[in-house]
Amino acid sequence: MRGHRPVTEVPDVVGLGAEDACEIVRRAGLVPRGPEGEPEPASGVVVAQAPIATAGAEQGSDVVLWTQLGPRAGAEATPPTPTESALLPA
Repeated sequence: MRGHRPVTEVPDVVGLGAEDACEIVRRAGLVPRGPEGEPEPASGVVVAQAPIATAGAEQGSDVVLWTQLGPRAGAEATPPTPTESALLPA
């Protein structure tokens, strides 16, 4: 029977650039990933993460990072207009 891996605190990387966020997650003993099984993000700003910051996770566990590309870091996203929303795939 295998023992449990040590638990570590998940760092808060929301608002950081993807490269810095991934490095911080790795230093915590965790594995950065993109959503839906994608590899770790290489660009953009992290806008969300799971598990959330300060949650406990076993070392070696995945931390999913959602990033957003934009004209500048920290820029707020503009939601699509109703016309643009109608054109998006369901």
